[in-house]
Order: sequence, then C-alpha cells, then structure tokens
Amino acid sequence: MSNLLILHDSPDFGGHEVMLLSLLPGLVEAQAFARICFVYPAQNVRLATALEQQFPTIVRRPWPFTKRRGEPYLRHFRRGYRAAVRRLIAEERADTVLLIQGRIENGATAMLGVPRSVRLVSYIPMAHRLSDMGRSGLVGDRIRRPLYRRPDAFIVPAPAVARQLEAAGASGRIHVAPNTVARPPATDRQTARRALGLAPDARIALFLGRLDPAQKGLDRLATATARMAPDRGWQLLVVGDGPGKPVIEGVAATIVPWTDRADLYLAAANVLLMPSRWEGLPLVALEAMTSGLPILASRIDTFADMLPPDHLFDWENGDLAAALDRLDAPDARARFAAHAAGYLAPLDIASARRAFVAGVTGADES
Repeated sequence: MSNLLILHDSPDFGGHEVMLLSLLPGLVEAQAFARICFVYPAQNVRLATALEQQFPTIVRRPWPFTKRRGEPYLRHFRRGYRAAVRRLIAEERADTVLLIQGRIENGATAMLGVPRSVRLVSYIPMAHRLSDMGRSGLVGDRIRRPLYRRPDAFIVPAPAVARQLEAAGASGRIHVAPNTVARPPATDRQTARRALGLAPDARIALFLGRLDPAQKGLDRLATATARMAPDRGWQLLVVGDGPGKPVIEGVAATIVPWTDRADLYLAAANVLLMPSRWEGLPLVALEAMTSGLPILASRIDTFADMLPPDHLFDWENGDLAAALDRLDAPDARARFAAHAAGYLAPLDIASARRAFVAGVTGADES
C-alpha cells in the first residue's frame, strides 16, 4: 500500500479546514493508504487540536512554514521550505501529496518541492483570476497559470470552481466533492432573538462571516446600507471578526464578534446578506439554506448556481431596502425554502467523501 502526505501552510482555520475535517473520515475508512501524515503550521492550534481529537491514526507533524504574501514570486527563493517538502516526502515514503490550498498561490513553494514522480493533488476552494477579484491580472494571472498546470488532480467544492479551474488552464482531473453542512438545531425566530437579546419585532439583515473588506465586499455593503432611509425599518447586524470592521462600523446597527452559535443568528435574521466579490461554496450560505433563510447575494458564478435570479443583487446601484422587502415577503420566503430544499437534496456527506477519496487516490482516473 502507498503512503499519503498532507501539506498545509496556512495558520488560519476557516470553512475550508472545517470541510476538510468532514471529508477526512472517508479517506481513513477507505484504507487506501498504509500511512497518512498531516503536516501543518505549528501556529494552527485549532487544526492541531481537531486532528488530535478526531484522527488518532493520522500522524501529525507541525512545521514552521506558512504561506506569505507574494508567494508565486517568492517560491524560487524559499529554498528551506522546498527542502523541507522533499525531506518529508522521503521520510514518509509518500507517493501521493495532498496540498491544502486556499488559492493556487498558497502552497506554490511546496509544489516546487514535490517530484514529478509523486502524485500531487490540490484541495482548493476557489480559482478566480485576479481580474475577477478586482485586481490587475496582467502579470499575476500569467504567473499563476503554470501553477494550475502542476497538480495531477484537483478536488473542489462546487461546479463553479471546476469551471474556474478550466478557465485558468488546469490540466489535472477535477473532482467535485461538494461542501455540505449538518442541519442546525431547530430554533424559531423569537426564541433565538430572546437568547441573543434582539428586539422581537426588528427587521434584521444579517452579515455573518470573516470581515475581509475586499473578498466579502464590505465596502459594497456599507455603501448600499448607507443609501437606505431609516424609515424603511431594516437594521444591519454584523457577526464576525477581521480587518474590515472599520469599513462597516458607521452603518451597522450592531457588530458582535464571531461566535460558535452562528445558528442562533441565522434563526434570528430575516435575510442573510452576501455581497462577496469572490467565493468558493461558502458554508454560511448552505447553513442559511438548511433553514430556508433568504439570501441576498452578489452576482458571481457561485451564487448564480445556488440562488434564484431575484436573489442576486447589484450592490453598487440597487435599492437594498426594496430587495430586502421583496425577499422577506411570506410568499417569497416559501418559494426560497422550496428552492433551497431542492438545491441541498443531492449534497450529502457520504457522496462528498467518496468524491474526495477518488480525487486523492485517482481510483477513477484510469
């Protein structure tokens, strides 16, 4: 049997890591590898703790290397990082490397350290061009294009991401292992509001997630919210942490730090707001859909696949209050609940794990 080396170089713990931990049981139970070794930054305490508690049979090895800004340009100069990858592959006798990437540039140095004789699989949540992210892609997209050609296979959370990879020039086989979420505890709106100290009759538009000003479109949200007249009756509630907090402070009625009881805020809200400029398949959107909570989102590929057309919004020019009024109407809520149930029906964890195992092992690629 062969050996698997999992490489991760992010100190952060987010939705991609949550989903990875949900998929790993399928890999362990498949017994396709004699040994699985997971290498992660020593700073990522949450990931280390989860691996220790949930996967006692996986060998855990912390290391000092983390992703850096400008990684595609620095990868040829990070010789110690490359040497560490080669050494790990030799020590673990790995013939497959699973690279956990937030974007293709994360782990770019690790790619250089993986010999061509070793199967390289990328588990990646998104593959947008820099130009899609509001940045100049003249040089950056050209630098990244060879990175997309290196992995022998990709595992992605949604068909939209598969299309992004194809457009970026990926040559490896693409496997879709869809993100899934467990149904949250059933809590009615008034019970949730009492638990959170929210007014029972408030009309709450909720933003829930990392306060990343560029990706999450917080500037768009601030501008659209500022255009709303106070007498329209909507309050913006923001739940999350991050550098974008100052962008939203002037218009949000309430900002609270991230919480492990996100389900209560979803139960308490009237509408979830997602003004993102780019996304993979966000777990918070799936969590909202499990309870039928309407979502008003930006017009990007992921949301176009997930949501009805009237739930896609022009954040720069649209009338936010009118859009919220429309989605919060009883008949619109009922239509969305039915749509959400149909979208979620095929997204089960068992099939996602099978697709993940197939992507890592290449069992269906012959």
